[in-house]
Amino acid sequence: MFIKKIFFNNKARLSNFFGIFNKKTEKFSNRCENLTSIPGIGSKNCNNFYEAGYLTPESIISASDEELLNIPGVGIRFVKKLRKTIGRI
Repeated sequence: MFIKKIFFNNKARLSNFFGIFNKKTEKFSNRCENLTSIPGIGSKNCNNFYEAGYLTPESIISASDEELLNIPGVGIRFVKKLRKTIGRI
């Protein structure tokens, strides 16, 4: 009986603890959903674009190459792929 009580108390605490991560993931995925529609932007690096102030795909597409290269994790390969995809090489 005592072990059962400890198990259920810990289970509730762990559930509450992991619930925090689920809320963060939902918020993260909502803000990155639009950005990941651009080829080359995945769930791992969409946060870098968001933090740099690029909140929409249009803002990324209209940014200059120099502006994009200042974002952490963005290299010339990404910029070339983006320009080729949108037809603006």
